[in-house]
Amino acid sequence: MKIEKINGALFKEMVLNGAILLARSKDELNDLNVFPVPDGDTGTNMLLTIKSAVKEMSQIDSDDISLMGEALSRGSLKGARGNSGVILSQIFRGFYSVIQGKKEITAIDLADGLDKGVATAYRAVMKPREGTILTVSRAVAEGAIEAKDDTDDIIEVMERALSDGEDMLERTPDMLDVLKQAGVVDAGGAGLLVIYRGYLSALRGEKPLGTMDDVVKESEKPIVSAASAMDMEIEFGYCTEFFVNELKENINDDDVDRFTNKLQQIGDSVVVVHDVGMIKTHVHSEMPGKVLQYAMKLGTLSDIKIENMREQHNSLHFETKEVEQKEKQKEKTNSEVVTVAAGTGLAAVFVDLGATQFVEGGQTMNPSTEDLLEAINKANADNVIILPNNSNIIMAAQQAAEIAECNVQVIPTKTIPQGVAAMLGYDLNAEIDTNAKNMESMIDDVITGQVTYAVRNSTFDGQKIKKDDIMGLVDGKISIVCNDVHECVTSTLEKMMHDDAEIITLFYGSDTTEENATKLSEELSEKYPDADVEVYFGGQPLYYYIISVE
Repeated sequence: MKIEKINGALFKEMVLNGAILLARSKDELNDLNVFPVPDGDTGTNMLLTIKSAVKEMSQIDSDDISLMGEALSRGSLKGARGNSGVILSQIFRGFYSVIQGKKEITAIDLADGLDKGVATAYRAVMKPREGTILTVSRAVAEGAIEAKDDTDDIIEVMERALSDGEDMLERTPDMLDVLKQAGVVDAGGAGLLVIYRGYLSALRGEKPLGTMDDVVKESEKPIVSAASAMDMEIEFGYCTEFFVNELKENINDDDVDRFTNKLQQIGDSVVVVHDVGMIKTHVHSEMPGKVLQYAMKLGTLSDIKIENMREQHNSLHFETKEVEQKEKQKEKTNSEVVTVAAGTGLAAVFVDLGATQFVEGGQTMNPSTEDLLEAINKANADNVIILPNNSNIIMAAQQAAEIAECNVQVIPTKTIPQGVAAMLGYDLNAEIDTNAKNMESMIDDVITGQVTYAVRNSTFDGQKIKKDDIMGLVDGKISIVCNDVHECVTSTLEKMMHDDAEIITLFYGSDTTEENATKLSEELSEKYPDADVEVYFGGQPLYYYIISVE
């Protein structure tokens, strides 16, 4: 079988197969995460990105590949989540720039499109690192470019490209030490090859892997709707839903019953459905991190969704501001700030400092480009500043800024403490460039600590980490491994302190009590008498404490 041309219908099938294979490989890709922290997972982010693209393509009924390519580019751009998702969207964007205006493409066009996609993705990354999805995408493109000179058979070109990409993927641990230490290949590069294997499957005329509806169908809705919860006091604020897959050996109904009982002790609206090889879980709880810890003892987790119902239904203290906006008929303002965070307390802190728009997100919950763009539009201002507060959200924020109709500046805050510090440099009446300069300067002297738990066995910097160990991170690097949260906070802070430190701030999470946080702050005040110790309810899931030293 030989294929010399690709039209819109075939290209739609190629992308669809890629998306379906990615969905099947999502958990495997997530497990390639080199750090054992509960983090935004590569497989999930890439899947949500291509799912948005498939949704756009499903609305096009044409054999014109240019129209399909445009939908692929537009959909992935809107749905891009996390760094891997943004890079994937840029690869698609570059590909479309080559096929634009063509009804069908040849092997030469395919190779040139893959090559342009790589160039576009590299330009989108400020400091490209080799050993990542960028390196693998470049190897794929180079393989295609070489193959197109030898054959006009698109199948052969794609086979050569995939082979070169797979060879490069196996070499990624030699390029990044963190991959070598963890004994894994790059997750983003692996995900890209999964998509391209779907391309090849469709080119070979193999049996379709599924339908557009299989990819774009909506997730189940929460059992308790917004309307039913609106008028009642919410005792358990986090709606947590997920699947437990790949159940461990010997897991039986008694284990599931014990799991259910534990959930009932820390929450309500518990629904646990045990099917063959899978457990579907729904619970309302104040401790979503604890829920996930219990579940991970049964198997691997997927499709995790944590929603803060108080934020949704009480608008995170925004009700007064929204009423004021309505009274003013949403008059356009000069400047507003969009900030990203997870937790009612953190949202309140940002509001008090002058932020006006809030996007729920952070670790495990990376908002898409479209989510951020909606917040920009809702701000209804001539100038908007975005605080991503997470290194895995910065690229999506920059992409949203690029396509926004107003003037948008992204302050590259990588942590919540950096975001809080940046807000201290914000002046509502200042010009946006002045604000951006002042806010960015405020983050330079902030040291961030985080205390969380290990989600898997791992080795980092020669240190063995066991699942469920308590870990302290300093500026994103694992520095302390303990068995106790209290001990981990004090040990982490010791590594953060310096002679010029004046302020220690603790934001305690949803799985930490106010009593414990207050007790800890009192001890720290005695230990560091020259520094002011402040403690706030953050309400963030997964992280017991977020610590700031300034």
